[in-house]
Amino acid sequence: MKHIFFLMMLGFSCLLSAQTNAPVAPPATAPVAKESTKTKPPTEIDSDSADFDLNAHQAVYRNHVVVTDPKVRLTCEWMLVTLPQGGEHLSHVLAATNVVVDFTNAQGEKYHVTAAQAVYDYKVVNTVTNETVTFTGNPVVDTTNSTIYSEPMVWDRGRNHFVFTEPKMISKDTGTNGPAQKLF
Repeated sequence: MKHIFFLMMLGFSCLLSAQTNAPVAPPATAPVAKESTKTKPPTEIDSDSADFDLNAHQAVYRNHVVVTDPKVRLTCEWMLVTLPQGGEHLSHVLAATNVVVDFTNAQGEKYHVTAAQAVYDYKVVNTVTNETVTFTGNPVVDTTNSTIYSEPMVWDRGRNHFVFTEPKMISKDTGTNGPAQKLF
């Protein structure tokens, strides 16, 4: 498998990180701490092949695509990344075919999401940041306590909130009180 290192900040790598809220600024009278000089480790993208179209500002990764980041791991068979220009935020990623995303939220809960396709979109409209990931093609989210089926399944990163359409949720037996139960 050919290793391809994507050294710019890849927003999709943070697509399922638990928090996106900016820190609250300290009061004017409080001393301001120096910003950390630590840099975020690079996001690594491995695939069998990749094409970079510098005119269209796009990268296409094919076959055995694996995105590894400290906060998330994504696998799929094909991924299109619209490359940001001039310091802009990454705005669009499409992952397709056998998409698997694993992440842990800020509370330590593990999530395992599978779908045929995942689309990450980021944009700022009237000073409001909209950052979503839409899963389609029989998406399923598996957590410690439940499995949820929904078509589509949208994760609103700005609100740290999942939105389900006609969900089917099955709770998992976490104790000794009997088998799992269908909740919807």
